[in-house]
Amino acid sequence: LSDRTGRFRVEMHPGEERRLTGWKEGYLIGGITPGRAPLRLTLEPLPAEDNPEYHWVDPDPDPAEPHNCANCHRALHAEWAEGGHARSARGRRFQNLYAGTTWSGKSKAGWSLLDEHPLGAAVCASCHAPALEPGDPAQFDLTQIGGTAAKGVHCDYCHKISGLGAGNFGLTHGRYMLQLLRPQEGQLFFGPLDDVDRGEDSYSPLYRESRYCAACHEGVVFGVHVYSTYSEWRASPAARQGQQCQDCHMKPTGHRTNIAPGHGGVTRAPHTLGNHRFFAGSQAEMLQQALQVDVGFDRQGTSVEARVQIRTKQVGHRIPTGFIDRQLLLLVTGAAENQVPLRPLQGPLLPAEAGVALQGTPGKLFARILKDEQGRSPAPFWRVASDPIDTRLRPEETETFRYVFPATLRTVRIRLVHRRFWDETTRSKGWPDSDLVVLDRSFPSAP
Repeated sequence: LSDRTGRFRVEMHPGEERRLTGWKEGYLIGGITPGRAPLRLTLEPLPAEDNPEYHWVDPDPDPAEPHNCANCHRALHAEWAEGGHARSARGRRFQNLYAGTTWSGKSKAGWSLLDEHPLGAAVCASCHAPALEPGDPAQFDLTQIGGTAAKGVHCDYCHKISGLGAGNFGLTHGRYMLQLLRPQEGQLFFGPLDDVDRGEDSYSPLYRESRYCAACHEGVVFGVHVYSTYSEWRASPAARQGQQCQDCHMKPTGHRTNIAPGHGGVTRAPHTLGNHRFFAGSQAEMLQQALQVDVGFDRQGTSVEARVQIRTKQVGHRIPTGFIDRQLLLLVTGAAENQVPLRPLQGPLLPAEAGVALQGTPGKLFARILKDEQGRSPAPFWRVASDPIDTRLRPEETETFRYVFPATLRTVRIRLVHRRFWDETTRSKGWPDSDLVVLDRSFPSAP
């Protein structure tokens, strides 16, 4: 740190050639290659106002457009393109729910926010298509979206966020909560590295804080708490320990040392460069790391009690989290000798919301169960008449479920399945199966 007049002292070794950079809030990062003393480092101020006429840079590679993000940041772009941010505006399932269409394009099928809530459709655009300008008619009908805005939550948008604006998390959605700073000419980027001195970059500590994610990952929509991940994190042990969303979801890969190799990128320590897939490895791997399952047995004459324990660990929110329709299902199957199926005599069973194939089978549904005014469930969040019943797993807690089987029990098979949408929705929309098997393991009981 310099003193209040900007003076500083740096110890340099003879013959050492290192770049010296500096930053102050409200300024671009500046840099010099030290020569003879005294050293003078000049910082240029950031633009005073955001430029709403700015044209967004397309994230995809294109030799004809030298400034496109992937031309230089190919590996980061590949990670982003695999994730939900790239599909937030044009994702097929999102569009089907939004417009009431099916996977094959049939209209007027199943739930449709656009048909039932046309005046509220613009709420979706604030997070799913934040690069849409407020005057663009596509914000009221995302089926008509085009151009760079159709790329969803893209590189240029994320790195134009200079801070948080006025409003309340959960009530002020997406772009209306985020403060942008777009240049009148040239370029300007914000990010978590404080020594990028190309003349168009500024450091922002916000990029390493959970508050950066909260504008879109906390949301009350039509009076329903549809997205609650940020508030779940704030109430978690992870938040009390100072862990941020980025610590897990942008965890460095461990092997990347340059984000723009061959294009002026600087070689760095691997632990300083986060991933842009937002899952360290994959979603399945992150869920597997966050869930621990143990089964214990107690023989009591003519029966066997199986105690199924599920513990959440190293996770900063409830499981499942994200969109309100997500579920985690515990499936319990007993077997006697030669793998003959054995149904338990006692124990919790799956409700109707788990789907026609699983209703009434041994297991547990972890989800937010929504009911409409007629008491039907599942229901889309825009029809909900009361607060959801929340059965999801809490971070760093253990839940135990007991099943009593006949004494002939030999093994108990435990499966954990993550679902993004209700079974009823998946069938009505004709979607391909997207169930994610987190665990499938058999536990032998003592003879």
